[in-house]
Amino acid sequence: MTLQLYGVVRAGHPRAPRTVCWEDLAMVVGEAPAQPDPAVHLAVVSALVEGGPVLPVRFGTVAEDEDAVRADVLAPAAGTYRADLDRLDGLAEVHVCLRFTEPGSAWRATRSDVLLSEVAERARDSVSLPAGESADERWAFLVGLGDLLVVRDAVTGLDGGGEVRAEWVGPLPAYSFLDRRTCSRWSW
Repeated sequence: MTLQLYGVVRAGHPRAPRTVCWEDLAMVVGEAPAQPDPAVHLAVVSALVEGGPVLPVRFGTVAEDEDAVRADVLAPAAGTYRADLDRLDGLAEVHVCLRFTEPGSAWRATRSDVLLSEVAERARDSVSLPAGESADERWAFLVGLGDLLVVRDAVTGLDGGGEVRAEWVGPLPAYSFLDRRTCSRWSW
């Protein structure tokens, strides 16, 4: 039976609905749907975050069966997966989008630093994301699970001043903080 792959977690993850285990690692899997849905994929991996670290697998990735998951996915990269799970333990990614009404990119960049200072103080790491169609500035922050509500409140408090609209999305798996150079066809 073909399996849809969602993410690598530690074996025994409390929020993982179905897993294939190899030693202390587990791949969260499901039956491969005829029409994969990116929203469902994101919902599955995001639901895992609060139960422990998750290394998301690229949307639409499938494996032939459980043996292939063990032999081709988990075993060959076990050391890397363990190190990343340890590094991300207790952390989640949040995205912050800022939309400015004032023109001028230099002004926006300076203003962003000031506006996001409370979030940045709580973050372990941050990275600028491509702006996309509707956001002037987008940032990903790696924050502790215990700081999620503080970060949400800080971002929500930015919205309403008229000159900037602020939105946040999270908690998410740490997509932006995984090393893309080490990924394979099986990973993020």
